[in-house]
Amino acid sequence: MRTFKTFIITLICTFSIKAYSELDLRRCMLLPITDSVGGGISFKVFEEVEKYIKTSDWCYYKSNSEILNILGNYKKNLNTYLKNKNVVKVVAEKVQAGSVIRIDLKTELKTTRVDLEVIGKNGSDLYFKETTALNSNDPYVIARTISNWLDVYEKSIPYDAVITGVLGHQFTIDSGRNIGMSVGDELIIVRPKRKKKHPLLKEIVDWETEKIGGGKTINVNVSQSQGKIEQYDSKKKIQLGDWVLVRKIKKINADQDYKIGKDDDKYKFGKLGEIGFYPLIGSGSESLTTNNSNLEKIGGLMYGAAIQGELWATRKYWVGLDIYKQFGSYKTKEGSFSVEKFSLSRDVLKIKAGYRFLPLGFFYGPRVDGYIGYASYGYGIDSVATDGVTDSSFKGLLLGAKGSMPIINRLRLFLRLDFMLGSTYKEEVAIYGEDDSSPNFNLEFGGEYQYAPGIDFISSIEFTSNKAKFESPTRAAAFKNTDLKIGVKYTY
Repeated sequence: MRTFKTFIITLICTFSIKAYSELDLRRCMLLPITDSVGGGISFKVFEEVEKYIKTSDWCYYKSNSEILNILGNYKKNLNTYLKNKNVVKVVAEKVQAGSVIRIDLKTELKTTRVDLEVIGKNGSDLYFKETTALNSNDPYVIARTISNWLDVYEKSIPYDAVITGVLGHQFTIDSGRNIGMSVGDELIIVRPKRKKKHPLLKEIVDWETEKIGGGKTINVNVSQSQGKIEQYDSKKKIQLGDWVLVRKIKKINADQDYKIGKDDDKYKFGKLGEIGFYPLIGSGSESLTTNNSNLEKIGGLMYGAAIQGELWATRKYWVGLDIYKQFGSYKTKEGSFSVEKFSLSRDVLKIKAGYRFLPLGFFYGPRVDGYIGYASYGYGIDSVATDGVTDSSFKGLLLGAKGSMPIINRLRLFLRLDFMLGSTYKEEVAIYGEDDSSPNFNLEFGGEYQYAPGIDFISSIEFTSNKAKFESPTRAAAFKNTDLKIGVKYTY
C-alpha cells in the first residue's frame, strides 16, 4: 500500500495538472503495454501502435516521456498500477487525454491473448473493450489487430470536432482539412449532457446531447477551422468544449446514433436495413379431433429455408418481410388413415411494420419491437376427404412483439411472440366448412452473435400453432410446427 501511495504522490507532485474538457475523446494517450514475457513483445507492439496513432486523423496523440519514465520504474507491478483508476485519472489529467488506451498481452506457446480497453479521463468510464486470442506472437500482427480495433472505436466517437475558441458569433474547432472539411460545410453544435452506461457490459454506449445551434465554416486550415453561428436552437450560447457534427464533406458514420433534435434525425441515419438467410429443420404435425376425443394425428420431419428482411425508414421505424418454405412427409402417429404417407409443404408469409424502442441507442443495449401487419400460413397436403385431410390455410391481421438483450460482448438473446387477430381458415376441399374460430401463435427464442461489423450469426427455435375450431358438431384441426433455425444476417 505504501508503494502505491508513493507512486501516486510521485505522479501528482511531479506535474502540474491543467483543466480541460473531460469529453474530448479525440485526445488520446497510449499507456505502456504490458505482457507476460518481461516486455519481450510489448515494446515492439507499443512502437507500432504508437506509430499508427500518430499518423491517424482521429486522435490528437498525447504522450509524455516523463510519465512513461515514472511508469517504467514500476515494471514489476506495472499491470496492477495501470488497472487502478486513480493512476489512469492522474495520467489522463496530466496529458489532457480523454481516451486512455490500455493494452495487456498474455503469451502462451504460439498464441497471444490481446486485451484492449479505452478508458475515460476519470479512470473508471469504459468506452471500448475488445479481447481475442491470436495464433501468433508476431508484434506486427498484434499491432495490426489493435489498430483495427481502434479504427472501430473511432467510429463510435459521437462528434467530429470540439469547439476550442469562441469570439462573439464566431468560433474555432480543432479539425480542418485533415478530416476533409472545406469552407461552407454545415456544422451542428451540440452539448453533451449525460452518458449512458450499458447495464451488463458496463461500457459507455451512448450520449444524451442537446442541440445548441448550427452554422458554417468560414475558414479552413490543416488541423483547425473557423465557423460562424447562423442560428440558435435554445437560449444557451456556444461555449468551449461543445461538440461539432460536420455535414456534407465529413460523412456522419452509420455506427453513430446522435441525439441532435427531431429536425436532424435524417442526418443520424446511415444503414438501410438487414436481411437474413436461414436453413430450417424441424418437425410438424396435424391432428383432428371430434367432440374433444377420437384423436387422429399425422406428423414427421420437415426441411426448408427462410428469408427475413427489414428496411429501416429511420432507426426506430421499419418494415419487414418474412418468407418460409418447407417440405416434408407425414406418417400416421395416432388413429387410422386410408393412406400410409402424406407429402406436405408449408408456406409462411409475413408483412410487418413496426416501431423499435431503443433506451441505449441503436447498436447497444436492449431493444423492444412492436409490430403490426399481415400473415399467411399455408399447408399443402395430399387431399384425402375421407381422412379429413386437405390443403389448408390461415390468414389474418398480425400483431407481435420482440425483445432483445445483450448478455456479453457481441452476444444477445431475443424472444419474439406474434399472433393473428381474427384469422380465417380456408380449405381446398370442403370437409369442415367455415371455422368458428382459429387461434394462432408463433413463438421464437434464440441468440445472435456479431461475427463482424454487419454480419451476425443467429440460432433459434420456433414454435408455431394454428388451430381451426368448429361447432355443431364440435371438431378441430390443429397444425403444429417446431423448427430449428440457424443462419446468418447481413446489415446493409
